[in-house]
Amino acid sequence: MLITKSLIRLVSVALRMSHTDDASSEAPPSALVPRIDAVTPVASTKWLALQTLSYTDQEGKERKWDVATRTTKRANGGADAVAIVPLLRKAGSGKVETLLVEQYRPPVNRVTVEFPAGLLDEGESPEDAALRELREETGFVGEKCKVVPQVSPIVCMSPGLTDESIHCVLVEVDLDNPYNHGTPKPDLDDGEHVKIRRVDLREGLKRVLDEGEAMPIMGLYLFAQGLDLGTSLSSDEKK
Repeated sequence: MLITKSLIRLVSVALRMSHTDDASSEAPPSALVPRIDAVTPVASTKWLALQTLSYTDQEGKERKWDVATRTTKRANGGADAVAIVPLLRKAGSGKVETLLVEQYRPPVNRVTVEFPAGLLDEGESPEDAALRELREETGFVGEKCKVVPQVSPIVCMSPGLTDESIHCVLVEVDLDNPYNHGTPKPDLDDGEHVKIRRVDLREGLKRVLDEGEAMPIMGLYLFAQGLDLGTSLSSDEKK
């Protein structure tokens, strides 16, 4: 009898623990941490807004964080912009070139060197945005049908400061296309003053970053470092 009662008590405890585990696994999203609890507007201009985020961290402590955000940001959580990595090739040639953009950036008070980039228009796909921005900034026409642009997942830019996010898009540029002959003319917006650099992907890119006076954007610098490292490792493996 004592054994039976003990078994009943053990089963009851086990059932209660099971219910507790089920309840915790089905906890409402508001109970999960870390989480954003509130967004308080601080100030705004035409293009940028400053917000204070009230959030709960992993330890359940309430904290605050100031963040800069674009006023054009979409409610669906999509990327704000695209950064384009153009690959210029000509049939029968193993040479691969790319395009860089130099322009004065007031926030750093310097001329910077970057890959072509720009904001996504409403309802625009990353592929179409990349082809449009490439043509507008550099004049070159990228391929969409013969070689489909390769789009990265959404990546963040400077997550300690801003919620800006982008897609990196690899675009093939056929130099045999008549639109890409000579020096194509860009279609720049008012106030845009850019210098287009057409360089060899391997040697020219590294030389511009190592010897140029313009400040490289981080993504471009890491791309060049990765390309150089990959080439070095590949050479070592062949030895």
